[in-house]
Amino acid sequence: MQVHLRPRLAAAAAYLSGAGTVADIGCDHGRLAVALLQQGAARHVIASDLSADSLQKARALAARCNMAENALSFFVSDGLSHLTPGEADALVFTGMGGELIARLLQDGARIAAAAERIVMQPMGGTRELRSYLLQNGYAILDERFVLDAGRFYQVILVKPQFGQSAELPCDALLEFGPIAFAQRDPLLLEALKRCRDGRLRRMRKAESHGRSPKQLVHELSGVQELIDILEQEKNK
Repeated sequence: MQVHLRPRLAAAAAYLSGAGTVADIGCDHGRLAVALLQQGAARHVIASDLSADSLQKARALAARCNMAENALSFFVSDGLSHLTPGEADALVFTGMGGELIARLLQDGARIAAAAERIVMQPMGGTRELRSYLLQNGYAILDERFVLDAGRFYQVILVKPQFGQSAELPCDALLEFGPIAFAQRDPLLLEALKRCRDGRLRRMRKAESHGRSPKQLVHELSGVQELIDILEQEKNK
């Protein structure tokens, strides 16, 4: 049985190609873990999840796909607590919020520092996640937008450096990504417009109740600033 990945997981897998041992944190039903081995993207995967039920489903999937027992390890674990420094040269976090990913990186700082690369596909909270990464000296190596079942996702590749904290010239880039913007990701403009439209609806609803939330006004302004830059370039 061959595991086929949804676009958001396929994008994460592409960033992991060539890894020795990958720790799949919050592996859910194990699709990414098994696919990495089937594709030859990794030699060994350590799959973990807080849910014993999910981990059992991951084990069952590995059995159906005839995975070698020594190629895939399973742990019921919260975050990185089951790992030792250097045990995994790559870490991957998918299907969880950006704030949770930041908390797990903080709690497992020694483990994260020993990894050669970390791949993240946050379900939200990208502003909070990038803020943590940049404040803690992580280098953002690459990032991209993915459209999956009608929803935009971001996939981020970082390297632990733990050097000087970085600052961004535009606050909105914390949410949408400095590299994705610099590379003019082909999905970025559409993602920005969808975000703007959703926030405009929230703003109109707030204004109908006599409110004008300052944070929402700030976020709308940042999104519109990026849209204006991209549309001006497009229309040249």
